[in-house]
Amino acid sequence: MSATRAVARAERLIKMEQLYLQRAFSDTEMAERLGINRSTAFRDRGLLSTQAPLYEVRPGHWQIDKRHYLSNVRLTLFEALALYLAGKRMARHTYLSQPHVASALEKLATTLPAPMTKQLVNATTRVLKQRKDKDRLDVIEKLATAWSELRKAELTYFSLRAQAPLVHVFSIYLIEPAVWSEGIYVIGYSDTHRKVITLRAERIQEAHVLLTQFEIPKDFSLTPRLNDAWGIWTGPDAPVQVCLRFSAGAAARRVQETTWHGSQEIVVEPDGGCVLSVRVGNTTEMKPFIRQWGPDCEVLEPQALRVEIAAEMAAAAARYSAAT
Repeated sequence: MSATRAVARAERLIKMEQLYLQRAFSDTEMAERLGINRSTAFRDRGLLSTQAPLYEVRPGHWQIDKRHYLSNVRLTLFEALALYLAGKRMARHTYLSQPHVASALEKLATTLPAPMTKQLVNATTRVLKQRKDKDRLDVIEKLATAWSELRKAELTYFSLRAQAPLVHVFSIYLIEPAVWSEGIYVIGYSDTHRKVITLRAERIQEAHVLLTQFEIPKDFSLTPRLNDAWGIWTGPDAPVQVCLRFSAGAAARRVQETTWHGSQEIVVEPDGGCVLSVRVGNTTEMKPFIRQWGPDCEVLEPQALRVEIAAEMAAAAARYSAAT
């Protein structure tokens, strides 16, 4: 084969790989797409199958299996640092043995400079030593498959306050990490509830990928939903103003160091304390944040949240008083 023909084939294989990642093609369709004859497309597919995990989706139509596909990514030093930090955060928030997380960290480690590599290898070892949960791993794998292939999933979900599990036929629009914990959230349309809802993956007891395909609505976007969210949860009503006063000293300084929410405003008071104001659609995820500050955080508004936190603090104080 001449050098020119070799280059042309190499370029075709790259293009074929990109196309097979998008959807399934027959040899005839691929030939038309690339402007070659069918026999050439057939031979090129055979060669590509030695380099990429091609499989026959339906008779005469092939596609790359993304579950076993290895991407070739080249990174600058600063891009590598960004992924290193993301990988370290993932490892620190993983409290179960997850081989996919460990494998991803190992592969990432091979592309990074030496100091980063060592740290990710150590993180990989820690992840693999965590408690094993095959059922949880199976659920995560099924969710990933259903989402990537745009197929509905049957999810057995046990809500925190429910008396029994509920089965959802679910179209997964997004899988998102929790902001303030190690959890994973699944956002999508529930045929059971007939609306878009959010499910915590850790409460999904069983998952089965169905044959039914779905399409993500073109007008669906996570950004407007999360603009008013403290974490993942959003509310049906208009956002509410939450104002928190923090005591002077370490608490106030710590609050001023961080951007907690896109809508936040911080006002420093004469005594050195500060007031943090945010607008959120749901205050549920703010409660653990408020509690962690103890007496250094006071809810100023809304009144309902102030009363609720005050009652919790009083109950906690009473419990400790009874124990002394």
